[in-house]
Amino acid sequence: MSTVTELQRSGSSSLPAAPHRLLVADDDLPMRHLLAGELRRAGYQVVECGDGASLVKRLASVFLRDARPDPFDLVVSDVRMPGLSGLEILEALQDRAGLPPMILITAFGDRETHLRAERLGAVAMIDKPFRIPDLVALVNRTVHEERP
Repeated sequence: MSTVTELQRSGSSSLPAAPHRLLVADDDLPMRHLLAGELRRAGYQVVECGDGASLVKRLASVFLRDARPDPFDLVVSDVRMPGLSGLEILEALQDRAGLPPMILITAFGDRETHLRAERLGAVAMIDKPFRIPDLVALVNRTVHEERP
């Protein structure tokens, strides 16, 4: 018997909370599938994007009144992708209300890139290679953190 059915039969009106929605953007297909799979196993609903343009399109609902509501609780994005980079997207959208927090990942994480990501409001910048459990722990902390 499902939890929803049990709650309905018991007369409880509170349903289980929906899983947090994450947007994972990386042009490296095996890496994107690995990240998305691990985050799904951790209980998240994950939408995948393969480039910067797709990421912007998915985030558009945050800013367009006519778009179908499609909120995300967190974005995990590679820095270097075809079209627009994760940093360029963060820079273009940083002053927009409603932008979900972003965690950036990169194989090219020099000091300047890290500082730029911090200035633009990234929650974190993680250098590849990294431990998947560390990323999942960071995602957990970020989505459960209370935001003003």
